[in-house]
Amino acid sequence: MSFAKHKSDGVPSEYIQTFAVSDRILIEIIGTSSEMPQMSVLSYPDGEVVYNHALRKWDINEEQTLWFASLAMSVGLYTIHINDAVSNAFKVTDNDNELNTTTLIQYSIPNNRQRDDAIFVIDGMQHFFDFRVPGGFRDCDWVFAVDSEQFVTDHADIVPLYSMDSVQQKFTLGNSQGCPVWFAEMLNRLLCCDYVYFDGMRYARKEASVPEMTVQLAGVDSFVFTQNLQKVTRLNPTIEQANHLVMRHNNGLYLTTNNKKRII
Repeated sequence: MSFAKHKSDGVPSEYIQTFAVSDRILIEIIGTSSEMPQMSVLSYPDGEVVYNHALRKWDINEEQTLWFASLAMSVGLYTIHINDAVSNAFKVTDNDNELNTTTLIQYSIPNNRQRDDAIFVIDGMQHFFDFRVPGGFRDCDWVFAVDSEQFVTDHADIVPLYSMDSVQQKFTLGNSQGCPVWFAEMLNRLLCCDYVYFDGMRYARKEASVPEMTVQLAGVDSFVFTQNLQKVTRLNPTIEQANHLVMRHNNGLYLTTNNKKRII
């Protein structure tokens, strides 16, 4: 979900971000204790107020306060209003045919020291942000690799000394409609996190790769992106069990407004 309004002379993308009814949309606003934001959920396109939502409060430090809420929503089209900021329209559905063409990306960092644009640990509890996007992994985009060392004897026999296999995959962001460019901006940002899961499977960015854009149709602001990833296979079972337990309950979004407040 995005609150940013991008100026462009191109035709806007027709894609509307889609969530499942089981998703919980986590909203975070970083501000001050004296600035309690007002949040409302409106139906789209008629603009009727569905409900006003009271935000919870957690003090980050003496100067900054986190205001946050977790939204569980029924089927429909909505926008979220926070003070004067209005989100892009988004859809909540229980249609399996629509959800099967999306991927749920969940991401987090084990502390609040690495970034200042999100709070991942609230009152000692780990939180994961969720980002549901169009696209997925295609079988034709697998690349197999191996890191190995070998010794060749005097008789030209090969003796393996060390060998470790890996699989790189390209994640395709965008469907036949494509998607707005802010989806790729968000993907690039979230891949900086320690824990990133695509439909429950943990992946990491391959070296310094970034989303690569493919223009669907000139003059239309809707694109398809590919991102090189590698599956993380050597996992700490204690950390993974804790992460998966948290991911069942904490879903989220990222959005920004201005330099004074960061809404996530």
